[in-house]
Amino acid sequence: MKRKAYPINEILDLCKISESTFYHTQARKRLTGSVAKKQAIGRGRPRKLAIQDSQYLLKLARHKPATFLDEYTRRLEDSRFLNVSLATIHRTFIRAGLNVKRIQKLAAERSPEIRADYIHRISQYPANYLVFLDEVSKDDRTYARLWGRSRVGTRVEHHAPFVRKRRFSMVAALGLDEGIVAAKVVEGSFVRESFMNYLRDDVVGSPASSSCSLLMHAASDVDSLSWSSERSCHG
Repeated sequence: MKRKAYPINEILDLCKISESTFYHTQARKRLTGSVAKKQAIGRGRPRKLAIQDSQYLLKLARHKPATFLDEYTRRLEDSRFLNVSLATIHRTFIRAGLNVKRIQKLAAERSPEIRADYIHRISQYPANYLVFLDEVSKDDRTYARLWGRSRVGTRVEHHAPFVRKRRFSMVAALGLDEGIVAAKVVEGSFVRESFMNYLRDDVVGSPASSSCSLLMHAASDVDSLSWSSERSCHG
């Protein structure tokens, strides 16, 4: 537009730029051959951790996700000879998309081979043949709330029972088509005798389970009970 002898005021009005921007752009074009600004390199404070150091931290987090920040600091000092702050390690994890979550506990004693063998054996039964049992208990402290709101710098105080008092336990059997087949509530905890009575009288003797084969795996402390009642299924 300048070469075509457009007036400067008209150029500024069409491009919506100031006069100083126009002259700076014109000077940049003469010096570099381009109106684009040169890309800034190395702007800001340099990071203490190189890419390899950050990848080392991420590998440690994947291998042992419950490690504390001060433990990461010691690992960096011993293995990478770096002395960095806890905030630097925290920001590195945030930039990588890692945040703090509540740990989901998995039993260290479980065996993949035994689990695979159980799945292989249980797969021979149709889904509507299976009945699953679960137990739950409650006392006066079960429904005590753990979180509340208060002004900054003050505690949240709430009167709640500290003594368990009466304890109740409930066990229920769940089938695919029937829903809850049988349920029973006792005061205290289930023991072997009361649990076996529940299986014999309530579960096996219930009308919903009388026509098909019941295969129940009870995860309870009854000598690792795995009890099966094979009955013909006609329905």
